[in-house]
Amino acid sequence: MPPSKPTSSARATLADVARHVGVSAMTVSRAISQPDSVAKPTRDRIMAAVKKLGYLPNMAAGTLRSSQSFIIGGVVPTLGFSIFGDTVQGISDVLNDSGYQLILGCSGYSLENEEKLVTALIGRQADGIILTGTLHSPELVPYLRGSGIPTVEMWDISEPRIDMAVGFSNFDLGQEIGRHLVACGYRRLGYVSGTPEHEKREKRAAARSRGFLAAVREAGLAPPARVSVPDPLDMEGSGVVAADFIAAHPEIDALLCINEIVGVGTLYEAQRRGWKIPQKLGIAGMGDANIAHLVHPGLTTIHIPGYKIGQLSAEMMLARLSHGRVKKRAVDVGFELVIRGSTRLPEKAGPAKR
Repeated sequence: MPPSKPTSSARATLADVARHVGVSAMTVSRAISQPDSVAKPTRDRIMAAVKKLGYLPNMAAGTLRSSQSFIIGGVVPTLGFSIFGDTVQGISDVLNDSGYQLILGCSGYSLENEEKLVTALIGRQADGIILTGTLHSPELVPYLRGSGIPTVEMWDISEPRIDMAVGFSNFDLGQEIGRHLVACGYRRLGYVSGTPEHEKREKRAAARSRGFLAAVREAGLAPPARVSVPDPLDMEGSGVVAADFIAAHPEIDALLCINEIVGVGTLYEAQRRGWKIPQKLGIAGMGDANIAHLVHPGLTTIHIPGYKIGQLSAEMMLARLSHGRVKKRAVDVGFELVIRGSTRLPEKAGPAKR
């Protein structure tokens, strides 16, 4: 008869789990550290026993023996955007089936915080690091390159890159939405952006701004009037800033917003003030979170495949860890222009996907 669960004073051991299942301690160890090396029925019985007995593997000891921790460290700017949540879910779903665990940190768009998080993750023997964007502190880049730790940068594919990357061209994204507004017949454009300080430390936002401005220039239009919002996650406050900006610049006929949160906030505040959308004012955003299609009219925006970015980042990391190489070191997932009722329809059809 299998032994009962040890009391709180006698912590369960690897040997306890092995006796409970009727296998060797080595098989239990492999089921925990290398799941694919143990047949699924046996592995399932072992994991059930681990849970029942309350066994806590000594991961530090395992790391010393195998030089692997089976931990992947990830850093995202924030979870305030649901689309970063989608990316994290994509990473987690892939890693959960591989025996690796994700340890996540949020940098708050701070390069210094990102560096501290990465240093802590490496101190915990993370086997790989997944970062957001390709802009990092001057100290972090050579450190990661010299360490030999596999690194994936996501949400951007621009050079220079540390190692591997999964994302898209943020410049092209800004240019695409700008070209759409021009194609809709808008000629006096405005831009609700982040602060200059934010764009200095957020390379992706700066690239989108440059892309938008390039689209305006190629159309021969005047540079857009611009206003900055201090907190791009503050929907209500950003909407008020944007609407006050339009009231002070009544010649503007379309407004591009830094993200869908600011876009939806602007849409709400414009309608609250009695403005007809898109007759008086066209509004567009960048980033297609769930809220963008729940409002009326829906927000015209750019859809970014956040979940897919997470999946491919994790798959690329696992390929490097398993085989020492990947087929492609940079993968462009593209993006999609999503036209909804917050802007007029294009005067002539153009490409909607990239």
